[in-house]
Amino acid sequence: MSRIRAFLLSFCLTAGVLVPLIGCILLLQSKQMQKEQEQQAQQAGVSASGVPIALPTPDDRFCCFVVLQQGEENHYLLLELNAVKNQISALGFPGETVVLSTQGGATTLDEAYKSAGPGRAAEQLAETLHIEIPHYLSGKAEQIAKAATNFGSVTVNLSGYSIPGAKASVGKAPVCMMVPEQVFPLLEEWNLDNAAQSNLLANITGEFLLSAIQTDSTQIGQLLRQCSSNLLTTLTSTEFLQIDHICKLMSSGEPEFVPQILPGKMVSGKFELNETTLEMAAQLFQPSPSTSPSPSPSMIPEESSPIDSSSETESSQP
Repeated sequence: MSRIRAFLLSFCLTAGVLVPLIGCILLLQSKQMQKEQEQQAQQAGVSASGVPIALPTPDDRFCCFVVLQQGEENHYLLLELNAVKNQISALGFPGETVVLSTQGGATTLDEAYKSAGPGRAAEQLAETLHIEIPHYLSGKAEQIAKAATNFGSVTVNLSGYSIPGAKASVGKAPVCMMVPEQVFPLLEEWNLDNAAQSNLLANITGEFLLSAIQTDSTQIGQLLRQCSSNLLTTLTSTEFLQIDHICKLMSSGEPEFVPQILPGKMVSGKFELNETTLEMAAQLFQPSPSTSPSPSPSMIPEESSPIDSSSETESSQP
């Protein structure tokens, strides 16, 4: 074999090895550079192609006071979807909850609702908790639950609630799987005291909202649109679009819901809130811009009869 032929053969063999190797190295470097560019683009709020990425802003939160009517009884909830925190908040209030009256003194949520509707009840609850409650809705519990069929089922933790038949495996909490239409029949069957029932209903509602956002971010807005003709509410098409936007933002991450227990105690047939309630409300919802101190929410009008300490019972604590 001549030297030229030997050289060419050696060159071809070497190139056959080096060219693919160099190609792989260049490909890996290209992918790494593309990944770094995408990360930098996300931090800057734009995609790699220059298209803006939707990032949550402080305005991407939706808070609403909800009244669910069930026969002669009303259930009161305070709900918020917060895209910045990617968090769902839900608190339940018994009808006997003492709130500050706009005329001075105090009243209950039931009395405020029956005297002037959900707007007045929401206003007085906001004043009591020192938070903003920009929206309210009131409707029949059965109709709303029926319209929420597409939400599917959720599993609810029943730890701490005195529910007959609520059993759990060793080392596991008692739970119950339910669909929306089962919620109120089950609450009626379990016959909990008003404070415990309000807490459990809020936790169940929070679980359904979380499931809906994770499954289909449009479900909550669709539910409200479907029920809007039968609701007494401040919500309009603008708010429905805002809810769709917030839910979409939340669904792109990992939304969470942490069950809460409303701090307070039942005193002579009225549920009194306390300073811990105010602290919880400030953490979960938007604080009111007003900085002026308000009377304690546990304050009962002076004309009320003296309270016998034997009549006080603490709120159920799951």
